[in-house]
Amino acid sequence: MNLLAIVTLLGGTAWTLPLLIRQRFRAPMRVRLCLSLFLLAAGNVPAQLSDPAALDGLAFTGFTKLAYNVAILTGLGLMVGFLCERRRPLWRRWEVVLCLLCLTAMAGVTALMPPDLRDHTFTLPYLDHWQVRAFYDIGGLYLVFGYTTCAVLAARHARSSRRPLLRASLGTVSAGLLGLSLSCVLRILWVNCPACRGFGHHFTYPNIFLSGQVATIAVCAGLSLPAFASAAQFLRERSVQRARFRELEELWRRLVDFYPELVLEQRRGRRWLPLLDYTSAVYRRYVECRDGLTRLSPYLHRAAREAAGDQIGETAGEKAGEQPGETGMPAAGPDLVRLVDRSLRLRGEADLAAAATPEPAVFVAPGDGHDAGYESDLAGLIALSRGLRELRSAPAESDSRAVRL
Repeated sequence: MNLLAIVTLLGGTAWTLPLLIRQRFRAPMRVRLCLSLFLLAAGNVPAQLSDPAALDGLAFTGFTKLAYNVAILTGLGLMVGFLCERRRPLWRRWEVVLCLLCLTAMAGVTALMPPDLRDHTFTLPYLDHWQVRAFYDIGGLYLVFGYTTCAVLAARHARSSRRPLLRASLGTVSAGLLGLSLSCVLRILWVNCPACRGFGHHFTYPNIFLSGQVATIAVCAGLSLPAFASAAQFLRERSVQRARFRELEELWRRLVDFYPELVLEQRRGRRWLPLLDYTSAVYRRYVECRDGLTRLSPYLHRAAREAAGDQIGETAGEKAGEQPGETGMPAAGPDLVRLVDRSLRLRGEADLAAAATPEPAVFVAPGDGHDAGYESDLAGLIALSRGLRELRSAPAESDSRAVRL
C-alpha cells in the first residue's frame, strides 16, 4: 500500500506542477502543497527498500530512518500550513517550529544510540532501550498531531465547500487521516506499554500496520477523486471539441481548396501524431473558415444577384455580405446553405475561366481578439458545414433554383 501512496502523491505533485511553472512559482500556498505531496511521496520510498542497510552504507547506520522521518514530518508540516491557509513566513509558524524541534530531538537520540541499535525496528529487543522508544515516541507524537490537525482542517473545508465532489474528497481524506492518527496512537502504545504487547492475537503489530494501510487507502481514494473527475471532464470536453472539429471539415475543406493560404498552421510530416489540443484546433479552424467566407463575399453577392432580380439580389447580397467580425454568422438555414454552395461553385468557375473577381477580398479577424459571441457564431458555422455536407450527398439540384435569404 505504500506503493499506492507513492503513486498517488507523485500524481498529485505532477498535477500541481504545471500551474506552478506557469505562475513562475510565485504562489506560496501552491508551492507548499506541491512540496508537501512530493516530500510525503519521497518519504515513503525508503520504506520500500528490502535492505535499508544499502542506503545506510552511503552515509551512516540509521540514515534511512532519519531520511524517512525528515521527509514525512516536513511534508506533513507543510500540509498543515497549506490547510491552515497561513501566509506568514515558515519560520514564524508554530507547526514548523514544532517539526524542527522534533527532527532535532530525533537526530540527537539517534546520535546517542549505540551503532548496533540504529537499525532498530518495532520489535524486541530494540524496544527494551529507552533511546529507541524515545525515537519512536517523538516521531509518533508529531505524526498524531499532524494527521489529526490535517483531518480537522480537511473536515472544516469540506463543510464550507459548496461543491459536492470536493466535499466528498475532503471528507474521505479527513476520515483516512483520522485512521492514520489512530494507528500512530496504537504504535505509541505498542512501543511504551509491554502489557499491550502481551495481548496475543487480539493486539499485534500486524493489526496496527493493517489499520494504517486501510487508512492510507482512504486518503489515496480521497486525493484521487478530483483527479479522476478532472480527467473525465477533460475527456468529455475533448470529445465535444473533436466532434466540432470534424463538423467544420466540409466548409473548411471547400474554402481551403480555393484559398490554401487560409491555413494558419501546417502540420506537414506530423499528420500521424494524435491531435490532443482540439480546443485550439477548433478555434483555429473557426478563424480560417471565417476568413474564407470573408474572401468569398464577392461571390456571395454574385450568387444572390443571379438568383433573384437586381433589387432582391441587392438586399440578399447585403445580408450575405455582413462582416463576420461585426454581426456574426446568420442562422444557417437551407437558403443560406444553397447560397454558400452556389458561391463556391462560382468561385470554381472563375478559376476555370481565369477571371479575377472585381471586388476586393478583405480579411476580418473574428471577435477583435476575444471570444465575443464565439459559441453562437461557431454553432452557425457548424450548421452551415453540416448543411453543405448534406447538400453534397443529396441528389444534385438545378443551379437555377431560386435562392432566398
